[in-house]
Amino acid sequence: MKTETQNAGLDYEVGRTLLKPRGTNLTFAHPSYWPNTYADVKEAIEQAGLKPATMAETASLVHAAFNSDDKYSEEIRDIMKTGLLWAFTGILYTPKLGYVEDNPGTRKGMPYMDESDLIRKLEAGDPSVRTFNYGYKTGKMSPIELAGNEFVQALAGEEGAEKLAEVAGKYSAQPYLHCFEAVSQPKTRVSALDSTWDLDSKLEVDGNNYGDHRGGSALGVQIAPQAHAEK
Repeated sequence: MKTETQNAGLDYEVGRTLLKPRGTNLTFAHPSYWPNTYADVKEAIEQAGLKPATMAETASLVHAAFNSDDKYSEEIRDIMKTGLLWAFTGILYTPKLGYVEDNPGTRKGMPYMDESDLIRKLEAGDPSVRTFNYGYKTGKMSPIELAGNEFVQALAGEEGAEKLAEVAGKYSAQPYLHCFEAVSQPKTRVSALDSTWDLDSKLEVDGNNYGDHRGGSALGVQIAPQAHAEK
């Protein structure tokens, strides 16, 4: 795997409470927006003037937290241990193809993802929308298999998949991927990360969550000044 660990970790500014995964241009605002449903946490983050973190961004945060030893990193690890860490990349499974979209709008507590709209975005070269084909492995797998899994790569990007695989390697048991192998009719789901600490500890990548679990949390991403100016 290509992920570099010597430059991994989490920088933080106590006065401003901003968390910055090293090697990225991301800045997360602390504290987290705490346990609630996917839609409610997303709304709280946006009302605070922050951006909900995609799965790729969440993977960078988690990777940093598992390569640091400070109270902020411990808190992120504890969120995954006691509940869910929401990632705001939605998933639309259709009978022929799967789609993922970063920060889709929500309707009735779920991501609203219209296939025709997703196709238009793909044709326009919108990087926030990606596709995946069925045939990938689900359930328990090795960290290397997780890094190369087509679904995980669509969800988190190749770098994000490698970061998740490295995090998975820090647990005692193999990671577990929750997602559909095929569907007979369209299904929309949200994504999340969590871990189990019962008999065997393992990373779990969740791609079939309804979003109604009230034990999910997330940190918002600080929006760059130029992003404000473009609106």
